[in-house]
Amino acid sequence: MNRTLTIICSGVVLTALISACGSGGEEKKPEIDKEVIDPNSSLNTNFDGKIFSIPSPMQTALLLQEVNAPFKENFLNDLDNVKNYSSEMQKALNMGIYGTDLGYLSIYKQNSLALKYLSTIEKLTSDLGLEGAFDKDFMSRFEKNSTNKDSMMLIVSDAFKKSDNFLKSNDRKNISALILVGGWIESLYIACEINRENSNPKIMERIGEQKETLNTIIEILKQYNKKNAYDDLISDMGELKTYFDKIEIEYDFVQPKTDAAKKTTTLMHKTAVKIDSNTLNFINQKIASIREKVTA
Repeated sequence: MNRTLTIICSGVVLTALISACGSGGEEKKPEIDKEVIDPNSSLNTNFDGKIFSIPSPMQTALLLQEVNAPFKENFLNDLDNVKNYSSEMQKALNMGIYGTDLGYLSIYKQNSLALKYLSTIEKLTSDLGLEGAFDKDFMSRFEKNSTNKDSMMLIVSDAFKKSDNFLKSNDRKNISALILVGGWIESLYIACEINRENSNPKIMERIGEQKETLNTIIEILKQYNKKNAYDDLISDMGELKTYFDKIEIEYDFVQPKTDAAKKTTTLMHKTAVKIDSNTLNFINQKIASIREKVTA
């Protein structure tokens, strides 16, 4: 398949969703970057000068909708679970998870449920000292635009971008990294569960492509693993990696396109993913186990 991967050479890109800006009031015709609405694109985030490429949870949700996968509320993290999160690590990981769920809900236009998940995210941002990103103005904008999928994508993305920038500028990159990891876990989990119920070649390929992303996830966790707080999660990710290592990914190089004015480079390579049913089954089981530990 053709995949475009835009490398942003300047600025910081959103961790859990896709960065985009919005202003107050109703946004009837939002301008959305290609990377926000392309189900095959990835986001790129900067940690200490290194650019990591991570498939956006929003893009995965878009892919699920594109292949006509049915909406499944039971795949989301239960709202009542938020009361169980006491540590900073739990709150950050689950902010990423709930953020992915919110993106999934927005794509499928589950407006009333999206507002409930938004309230839960607001609680976690308050606990993490990120009230400025999800303030009353944000809540008002979200409610006014709750029937406009594109506007909701932009508004939520803007709030997560503010959170990401705040964390990184205040030397709390570890929290930003955990939000990103939580979003990736939930995105992979939902994709695996939907594919398990209704197998689809595009979803299987998206799952297989996470082989490289998982290496990035492990690297980021190790980089910010102060006082060995992430040892168990890193160990679980390492076990997941043993299954992903069995996946074969073939690349067909295509000359990248560079836009000097926008300072972007678009990679146009083609990939072919080979993954057998046993390997996919083990991945399904392991990511479900990891996700259960994180959300418990």
